[in-house]
Amino acid sequence: MRYGHFRYYWLALLAGVTGHQMLLQFTMGWLVFELTGEARYLAFLGIAIAIPALALNLLGGVLADRLEPKFLVAGAQGISASVVALLAVLVLTGQVAVWHVLATAVIIGALQAFDQPSRSSIFPRLVKREDIVNAVAMESIVWNAVRVLAPALAGIVIDRLSIHASMFFSAATFFILGVVITMLRLRPRPPAAGQVIQQIGESFRYVRQHPVFLYVMLLTFCNSMFGMSYIFLMPVFAKEVLNVGAEGVGWLLGASGLGAILGTWFVGSLKAGSPKGLIMLVGALFYGLTQILFALAAWQGLYGVSMALLFLVGVSNSLYLVGGLSTLQELVPDQLRGRVMGLYGVTWSLAPLGMAQGGFIAQYFGAPVAVGAGAAVITVAAALIFARSPDIRRLRVEVQTYRTPAPLSPIWATGPPGPPDN
Repeated sequence: MRYGHFRYYWLALLAGVTGHQMLLQFTMGWLVFELTGEARYLAFLGIAIAIPALALNLLGGVLADRLEPKFLVAGAQGISASVVALLAVLVLTGQVAVWHVLATAVIIGALQAFDQPSRSSIFPRLVKREDIVNAVAMESIVWNAVRVLAPALAGIVIDRLSIHASMFFSAATFFILGVVITMLRLRPRPPAAGQVIQQIGESFRYVRQHPVFLYVMLLTFCNSMFGMSYIFLMPVFAKEVLNVGAEGVGWLLGASGLGAILGTWFVGSLKAGSPKGLIMLVGALFYGLTQILFALAAWQGLYGVSMALLFLVGVSNSLYLVGGLSTLQELVPDQLRGRVMGLYGVTWSLAPLGMAQGGFIAQYFGAPVAVGAGAAVITVAAALIFARSPDIRRLRVEVQTYRTPAPLSPIWATGPPGPPDN
């Protein structure tokens, strides 16, 4: 936060991600479940988001390296705001149907494929390389905490105002993020050259030369595919398991968000030489185990115990996700960042498919079984990586250099990109 333009970026990201997570993690799922009353439609919603994101993510990474990524982010955010506002109008006028929600999900999933790798290549160009770990931690506070705090906010807004109010709020935050991103001044970087297929192949070769990347991406894949069910299935937990309203489930997710903030702060405050790899792997193991315990507590109707366990879920989730992301950002050069982070984004794009598999299991066996089964997969995968990957176990926090805070330069300043301290 000592970098002026990084502070602007962080505040705008906080607004945009809050609206994004309110929409995708809770509001749209709540609307679909309200319209249909069937958990399997949450699976269809997840598929609608995931398919276009998976299909276009690598292309989005290539464009992030070839073009100026901040304009790609601004365009994606602007279109998203318009589409969500239109859906909110349909809800407000009572004309909404399930297919409207699914069509919105397809469009947003496609836009995410261009937004995610572009954003991942923006914020490292706002700081010096020795401060990337801390920049990743600050960005991860937004993603790992707001990811669960925002559904809590969405639940409160829906419960006390309306579902279309939550959607209009999300659309406004998308617009704010897009406008601020266009005003940032970034460190220059050479654009990628060559054909699209060649550029994609170059990113695969780079990842193959760094086996740690494969293990980090495998952990992220397991998190996306099997570890997010407890969030996606909260509408089912609210109405069929714990018998609480939208606000009650919102507080459950808020506990997880508070834990995520604590875990992210812990990773960001690690001293040089700290065993980051071991912390990542232990965090992944603990993440799976605490989710299994949460599923058992919720099945027994223990609301207070469920909240405490979700706090621990949030802490452990941040330990391995923030550690893994900071490792990638440290190793990747600027000219390859968009494509490599596009590959990383593919693993995150599988989260809606995890929503799909969780929805189908919940439909036939119940939400606690769906969460417990996914958590068991994460636990086994983390144990295997721990046993077979000495490269990750040996990862240490690199030495970082600290300076006094830079003054806050005007975001509207013109001219060529300034030095990183501006």
